[in-house]
Amino acid sequence: AAPSGRRLVGTAALALLALLALPVPAGSSPSASRFAASAASSLVALALAASSAAPAAGEEGSASAADAPQGWSADAGDAFKSPAGLAEARAMGWAPDDPVEVYYTEFLLAQWVLDKSPWNAYHSAIAFTNNRTDEKVVFDFSPEDVSSVMNMVVPGVASESPLQAVMGDYRLVWKNKAMTQFYNRWPSKYSNFVRLGHLNGTVFDRFVDWVETSYAPSFSEFQPLEVAVEGSGNVVRSRMCHDFVTDALWALYNDSVKLEAKEAIFRDHVILYASSFDVVDLQASSTRDHRRQLRFFRVLELYMEEIKEQFTHARAALLAGFKLGIPVFLHNEHQEFRVHLVPPFLNYCYLPLAIPPKVHNPFAAMKLCALGLQANLTNSTGPIPWGPMLAIEERLDRLEVPLALLLVALAATWGSAGGGGRGGTPSEKRPSASVTGR
Repeated sequence: AAPSGRRLVGTAALALLALLALPVPAGSSPSASRFAASAASSLVALALAASSAAPAAGEEGSASAADAPQGWSADAGDAFKSPAGLAEARAMGWAPDDPVEVYYTEFLLAQWVLDKSPWNAYHSAIAFTNNRTDEKVVFDFSPEDVSSVMNMVVPGVASESPLQAVMGDYRLVWKNKAMTQFYNRWPSKYSNFVRLGHLNGTVFDRFVDWVETSYAPSFSEFQPLEVAVEGSGNVVRSRMCHDFVTDALWALYNDSVKLEAKEAIFRDHVILYASSFDVVDLQASSTRDHRRQLRFFRVLELYMEEIKEQFTHARAALLAGFKLGIPVFLHNEHQEFRVHLVPPFLNYCYLPLAIPPKVHNPFAAMKLCALGLQANLTNSTGPIPWGPMLAIEERLDRLEVPLALLLVALAATWGSAGGGGRGGTPSEKRPSASVTGR
């Protein structure tokens, strides 16, 4: 979170130049001087805040290779990028009446220890077996860059300087590209298979067509966060391996495949709790929305080391942002959202896989969560000094502030000039006649 010496010196120099550029007329009134001091403080706040900006793309703040889930590395020759590679599935040549079974499959992706207990994350996929030819295939949805999970949530920031980024002139660099993959066998890393239903070769061909022409062209980014609103359920979906499995099951269900599991299958969800959300068009919006988006990522950057060590620290970061008044932004492939968070802000939960026609309910009673269902709002403050600086910057970054400062400056200047013209200096005024008792 601490800025580099070069960055701090640069932003301090910009702040001093801004201060020197402020005109303060000779003989100005105390009001005008106070206005100049207030404007100078605002510029200093912006300049200092720039020094805490999120790291530029390729600079500090990127997670180490140790953060990469080990199980995600595919065997050479197993994966074929979509959409061309999916033609391999169509070329399997399964006969229309071939008896086919569909399975849910998964493998252990990563493991953490929370409160002295293991907490597992799994990668899931959809698998098929042809009972006539004994051929087996797997379809999944995986990130291309698995060097760091944090790259899928927090982007790099490309800009000419930190101050320009703070002013809204920057470009986000995401490393969350994903691909729909086809395996022409059941890879050995998949360790758990659950049979869900039966179909034939014709339905399998239609499923391959759905993957190749509908799903793969529509989704090419990995996004692990979903948004839940009490009373409305899941209002913004995540986009990861489990979501591909859910959509694949719906494609089969809509093709009259009956799906069921003997026991509940649990999948993980990273849930943001909100009262509402707004769709934001950052391409057409003002630079203020860009600055607000960057402030959110700068709040996360203050907690990045803790989050890398234990992902549940993300709740502390969101809580700090909530108390500082920093809005939350969520990116997915097709839209940008401004999310109005409410306690408990975030949780990582296992919930039953919603097998069609069932629909996922993030507020279902049957779940196991890594964090409590209540968030402690007391005894929590943003890191000093950058947390308060971000809060000050957020409150100063609105149209009313420069307009109010301009009005104060005009009023102070007019008052100073007008007062001198009407009454002159105190020494030039005629003394008042005294009244004595004589």
